[in-house]
Amino acid sequence: MVKYEVLGYTSQEEYKEDFFNNLLPTNHSFNYFVNWNKVFKNVKQYSIEISILNSLSKVDEEDLEVEFRKIINCYPEVVPLLPAILAIRFKSKNLTVDILEKTFKTYNFNDEEFDEDEIVTFSKKTGLLKLFTKINDLYAYLLGTEVGLDTNGRKNRSGTIFETLIEENINSILDGTNYKIQSQGYVDGISRKKRADFIITDDDEQVLAIECNYYNATGSKPIEVTNAYIELQNEISNTNIKFLWITDGLGWNKMTSTILKGMENIDFIINYTMLENSIRKLLNIE
Repeated sequence: MVKYEVLGYTSQEEYKEDFFNNLLPTNHSFNYFVNWNKVFKNVKQYSIEISILNSLSKVDEEDLEVEFRKIINCYPEVVPLLPAILAIRFKSKNLTVDILEKTFKTYNFNDEEFDEDEIVTFSKKTGLLKLFTKINDLYAYLLGTEVGLDTNGRKNRSGTIFETLIEENINSILDGTNYKIQSQGYVDGISRKKRADFIITDDDEQVLAIECNYYNATGSKPIEVTNAYIELQNEISNTNIKFLWITDGLGWNKMTSTILKGMENIDFIINYTMLENSIRKLLNIE
């Protein structure tokens, strides 16, 4: 059961009310949406190859295949770029298709060992070759493609932003004390090798292990995490280290049974709004 008295609450009801009434509506900052540095870096490294392929936009469609063959033979370095035009990561050197024809042909995009006819066939069947007659600026097109691919990284950025927010707040609280905060450290005194998001030490002795996460929506992941943290709490209970789970997000309003299960089995669960007061209480910081 959550030790609400240690956290400064007079009753379990007061603690739960504070938790559920102060969940953050979002943890998105402005840099959550697009990692522009990554986008520009990924495209800029192929600026020469992009310029070469851009010349195809001025070719008549009936001459396109001939000119395309000339380019990949004279400038084979453009071949590894072709998958990226189809919104496939730049690092992809081999692609296997086609499940509909059940041929499962593997196409090689390595600039030193590709097959010309295979590259042309692939480019025609995927519509890539025809695309060159429809766009005027491949560089701008690839920037848009990279922005789209970068949305896959939002989930990771969401977690990183929340962790950064917590770390900055804790550092501010610990400033001027003997306590230190360590990121991604192994928890001492338990049987398994477990990294905690943060570990607070006092004279190099671990006193508080912290895990943090944010949930906008429901899903199986919060259930798995809750069960894992209950197991972690059971192990840490045999040490002198306290375990604190900082979790937030409106997703918990629809997963009350899961978080309540956590509150029944974990000593300390708080949200971001409760952080400053709770850390001070746990570490006896005035």
